[in-house]
Amino acid sequence: MAGTPENAKPRVILWTFVFGLVLNILGWLGNNLWLGQLWDETGAAAQAAFVAPWPPLVKEVISLLSDFIYAFAMVWIFSHAKEKTVAFALKLAFVIWLAGAALVYLVMVNSGFLPLEISVKTSLLALATFLLAAPLLPAVIKN
Repeated sequence: MAGTPENAKPRVILWTFVFGLVLNILGWLGNNLWLGQLWDETGAAAQAAFVAPWPPLVKEVISLLSDFIYAFAMVWIFSHAKEKTVAFALKLAFVIWLAGAALVYLVMVNSGFLPLEISVKTSLLALATFLLAAPLLPAVIKN
């Protein structure tokens, strides 16, 4: 990319990894501390219509991957934006949540994969994690 510093790519990769870890940690805390019982109830009531054909470790890695994808989108867009403020980071987090997590959970409800309550609460948890982590962007990505 013309005009892009040579060290910009490694910084995007580094901050994507760090930001993805933050999103995963916040999501894990929320899913276990706030939604743990609801997830247990949902799992107990669910009929196992689909059994993953891969080992449990692969399933866990796949479940963690989405936060790194969201992190990449946030870090990449923020690093290329003209405005590098907390307000912009919060707006960006909301837009990515709306286009990503909210849409995914809406599809999960519509497809019958998850009940409405757990989908709404998990989507709101994703929004909270995005908004909590967003102020880190201007703190670490200056230009």
